[in-house]
Amino acid sequence: MSGDANTPGLPPWTLRSLLRGDGRAMAGVAAVTVAGQLALFLLPQAFGVSARAAMLAALTASGVWAALAAPILAAGPARGISALLRGGIVADATAVLLVVLWLSRPEVSFLSAVKLYCIYAAVALCGVAGARCAETQAGRYTAAVIAAVILLTLQAGPFWLSGALQGVPQAHKTAAAGVALRLNPLYGVFSVVAERAGFVWHLAPVMYRITRLGEDIPVPPVWWYEPAGIYLFGAGILSATHLVKRRRR
Repeated sequence: MSGDANTPGLPPWTLRSLLRGDGRAMAGVAAVTVAGQLALFLLPQAFGVSARAAMLAALTASGVWAALAAPILAAGPARGISALLRGGIVADATAVLLVVLWLSRPEVSFLSAVKLYCIYAAVALCGVAGARCAETQAGRYTAAVIAAVILLTLQAGPFWLSGALQGVPQAHKTAAAGVALRLNPLYGVFSVVAERAGFVWHLAPVMYRITRLGEDIPVPPVWWYEPAGIYLFGAGILSATHLVKRRRR
């Protein structure tokens, strides 16, 4: 995810050239993100869905969107700074939803909104860094797809984790589940709103039909800063590795 001004084969960038080259794409992504997230929060309520359920659905979809869109959007540009802007706008635009939730929902305080933004931004940055691991555009798109699949798979942990833990000795299941859940940013998202919303994802009735987490397999608490820190660390490692590879050429 190199954003230096001297990308080989490209003229030096300026703020004006970035806005001219990336502004329209960023505005489009931001508009789609804001419209989709607000629609997912507001429209279900018009059909009788509770505001709390609509909020949780919007927060879940925001995590999925960050994991899917950020690496794909970052794969196209040749410049690292353009990739960062295009991939990062996914998390930045999510701030609109978070402000709306802060103003309308008692479960989301201003500090809660900041914590949620940090989680989404960390996921997006990790996706961007993953997409920039290759030099060619074709390689970057391949890396972006791989990054998106990995990020989405981690978020879908409740659907496959209990089965994956069947072969783990009982004494180690809780520890193994704790590691896997800390890699799931949605658990961090829901830990932010859990106390005020009275909702714990793996303890929701519908989840008992999907997973044994929290039932047969005790689940440790996940704090918001744990997945945020893990994904920021992952983004840093991927970016540093890419920079070292480029400098050796």
